Amino acid sequence: MEKNILLLFLSDVKTKKVDDKVIISEVDYENIAGDKTQITNESALRYLLQDFPVDKIFIFASKKVREKILNIDGTPKTHLQFSLERLKKFLPDDECFFVFDYDEDGSGEENLKSVAKMAGVIQKFVGSDENVTLHLDLTGGMRHINMMMLELTRLLEYSGLKIDKILYSNYKGAETPGTVEEVQNIYDLFQLMAGVEEFVNFGSVNALDIYYRNKRDNLSEPLKRLLAAMKDFADAIKLCHYGQFSAAIINLHDAVKDFAPTDDVEDMLMEKFIARIRKDYADLIFPRRKDDLRVIRWCLDNDYLQQALILYTERIPEYLGEHGVIVLSAEQMKNLKRLADKDRLQPFFYLFSQIKPQGKSLDEGRKIFCKTIKNDTWSAIKDKTFNFDEWLAILNQKLAPLNLHCPDEKDFRAQLETLAAIFKDPKLLLELSSPELNPVRKILATLDEELKSKKWGNERLKIITKFFNNKMVDDDVPDYFTGSGFMKYPKALKIHELLNEGVFAVSIPKENFLSIVDKYFRIKDERNHSAHAREDFGEFRTVDKLRRTMRDAISEIESNLPAQ
Repeated sequence: MEKNILLLFLSDVKTKKVDDKVIISEVDYENIAGDKTQITNESALRYLLQDFPVDKIFIFASKKVREKILNIDGTPKTHLQFSLERLKKFLPDDECFFVFDYDEDGSGEENLKSVAKMAGVIQKFVGSDENVTLHLDLTGGMRHINMMMLELTRLLEYSGLKIDKILYSNYKGAETPGTVEEVQNIYDLFQLMAGVEEFVNFGSVNALDIYYRNKRDNLSEPLKRLLAAMKDFADAIKLCHYGQFSAAIINLHDAVKDFAPTDDVEDMLMEKFIARIRKDYADLIFPRRKDDLRVIRWCLDNDYLQQALILYTERIPEYLGEHGVIVLSAEQMKNLKRLADKDRLQPFFYLFSQIKPQGKSLDEGRKIFCKTIKNDTWSAIKDKTFNFDEWLAILNQKLAPLNLHCPDEKDFRAQLETLAAIFKDPKLLLELSSPELNPVRKILATLDEELKSKKWGNERLKIITKFFNNKMVDDDVPDYFTGSGFMKYPKALKIHELLNEGVFAVSIPKENFLSIVDKYFRIKDERNHSAHAREDFGEFRTVDKLRRTMRDAISEIESNLPAQ
């Protein structure tokens, strides 16, 4: 069963003197049948009652109407008492009225609390009933009250309550009948502003769809084109259909750039916001072409992290190829396209994901390095006789058949020697922030909560030992240790091998390319963790860290692009 409720701020009762006698000022309204009104808010109630019953009235009552006394016909009454008696002539049930005290002398914070409390009262009345509609009377109260009432209505709408008629009783003087006006268009401006803000910040048009849902047939062609372009772009972002991006970005560019308002009110309103859209979308739609890095950066800036991950994973190999970073002969490119077409993949993505090196020296070297760290090294460190130089010589003996060599890198030596020092003296772990522990900071950061839960150094050492023995797998080793020269970019080993075998070449320094590829595969791993809902953690445990890494990766690519 449909229910209708009315929210209003009660006005004081207007009086006048006639022959030295105080009487109520009455007002005639041309669109209300029957007697003249005796209180301001009566007009809104009677206007609604002409179309449907009203089940409840929620009333803000100021100190003035609660305390000021009227003397009409010798019977003293407060303005509130008189108003309620008058309203009950049209809605006789006492249960239909809820009066909420409002202190007009209160601070802004106190008034905001009043808004929140009234919202709670109305929400409690509505409960889970989806058939309740709120109507609003903006006629009563002080000048700033209209804003408060609109804010309250907006708050209730966000909570799921349906909003319909927004009323204002237009008094035209004693000799001219007034009119009760429906001013929903004023309230709708909130929806329009929210819609533009939503599009600017998130690339979404949900709020704009709501605002324009009953107006589309009467919109000008420039505005229709703009809204269509905005929706196409929003769909491309949500669905992450790469093929839609080019057309969506070009259409949005043209519609925004060319928008020339007519004298229609909707055009005039949108014109006030178009500069904001042009400004916030400038990096994405100007110049008039799609650029993968700009699109990915826009997704990062606007919290479309999954879309950014997908686009980065799928498009960065192609971007590097299309911009001349990856170099192939005509014959190599022809063969690569042929192979990629069979799997319906883009050629450079196929190169990154499917082409396997003939030799495996780097990968085998990685396995030897990781197993040595994970197993032999830990045993030597626990014996408290660890000697880095002796350990390194043994590792290089294992690597020599692969023509690989692990140099004596300063950071790597410090990492292992710091762990050895901890085993000799676990008291080093008592102060986890000590600079002496900086070489193994990544390990400590991973185990931070567990380590802090223990008080003594020996207890904390057991946690580190357990981490090495049980939790850290071989593939995790490069995340915690600097490693050897060939392990500087561990995620790029396969691509490094393909370069060594001449499968392709690069137009930028090899070191820079491997750094770009290493970041690419680290980010791709995170995308796979997310896409497959894996329970184990990826490298990036916070959104901020992932976002920073992706932004750094984009900047690194941009700074290494060869001149076109």
